[in-house]
Amino acid sequence: MRIHAIQTGDVQIKRRHLQARRTSRGSRVLDVLADRTWAPRLPILCWAIEHPEGLLMVDTGESAHANDPGYQPRWSPFARTCERRWVGPEQEVAARLRSLGLDPRDVRWVVMTHMHGDHAGGVGHFADSEILMSAVEAKLAFARTAPLNGYLKQHYPAWLRPRLLPLDTDPWESFAASHALTVDGAIRLVPTPGHTLGHLSVAVETGRTLVLLTGDATYSEAALLRGDVDGVAHNTRAHRDSCERIRELRRRRSAVVLPSHDPESVRRLATVRD
Repeated sequence: MRIHAIQTGDVQIKRRHLQARRTSRGSRVLDVLADRTWAPRLPILCWAIEHPEGLLMVDTGESAHANDPGYQPRWSPFARTCERRWVGPEQEVAARLRSLGLDPRDVRWVVMTHMHGDHAGGVGHFADSEILMSAVEAKLAFARTAPLNGYLKQHYPAWLRPRLLPLDTDPWESFAASHALTVDGAIRLVPTPGHTLGHLSVAVETGRTLVLLTGDATYSEAALLRGDVDGVAHNTRAHRDSCERIRELRRRRSAVVLPSHDPESVRRLATVRD
């Protein structure tokens, strides 16, 4: 089994988005809107996993259209003033997969940690794949109010009919529930709500090493260890609980934690031994 890091461009957010200083979501979002200080550019990572049972994607990265006029909601001050993106057509996930010698049409599963645009922007490349997400995430991402919570559902492909996972049974390690995706149990999905209420992470047993692909459950390993909550997280308590479960797994199993916007994730992946 092999894990590939796929970078679909870069994103830049405000410092108070990266590390909140307030507790309630409303006050955190207002703090981000008022912040005039940008954090450094961060990678937009998604992951391809070559497994004997099939090729798997975890998230799909951002779309090269993300900066097109009208792509981001004009009514949203957050979209207009609090995020910057750099994504070229050659950086989209399908092109990146082909550069690795992998065919997007061969992807069996696409697991969505959550449905924000920088994770779901490339989902349209996988019409032949089974798309999986948590049932809670789907309820939020397809709701009438979805755009108010950062879900650009107008850009989801019309054919999208994901397989919804309840993620409420089968405790595993430090998590109260899980879903074994592969028959051998080497790839397992676990609930990590907080950034969004339906967020999930993917645990991968490579042989000698346990790898945890955490999406936006935390923005970096350093933020995880500090206990940072991000500025737009839907629920502070759930965010902290999920991060404590990830930290416990990291301690218990020496797990390698790979957040999707951590500049050090690619380097840490290179240390993983099969």
